[in-house]
Amino acid sequence: MNFPASIRGLVGTALMTLTLSAANAPSAHAKDGQDAAAQAIAKVDLRDLAVKPISAFPGVSSAFIRGSFSTPGLYAAQGLMAKGSTFPPHAHPDVRFSIVVSGTMYLGQGKTFDTAKLVAYPAGTMAITPAKTPHFMSAPDGDVRILEIGS
Repeated sequence: MNFPASIRGLVGTALMTLTLSAANAPSAHAKDGQDAAAQAIAKVDLRDLAVKPISAFPGVSSAFIRGSFSTPGLYAAQGLMAKGSTFPPHAHPDVRFSIVVSGTMYLGQGKTFDTAKLVAYPAGTMAITPAKTPHFMSAPDGDVRILEIGS
């Protein structure tokens, strides 16, 4: 595929940021006296993570795999949206990579929730949301599981 230069630049910058953040950040699993390179590879089964409901958004729950949205450095989180749930317009300070693991996520851009702006992202696709970009999500067809990564 040949993506426009603006998209290639955004993806390249975001991936470089993630790579540098990961390389320079201490591991969340580091043992005293060990650096990240000396540790074993961790296997994470998304199906086994203990997700917690987000009370402000019925049908939406999440679990952090590494880091958090509120602390500096690389983070990864799993998000689950039950069939029929929505996530209202919001924005993030950083670039977000949202990989759809199962189901079909519908994502729209703008400050107002508008079903006409929703675009389907089926399992196996990824949405790259630039920093400070207002967006919203919906799961009208069924349950959705996403993996969200940022820095």
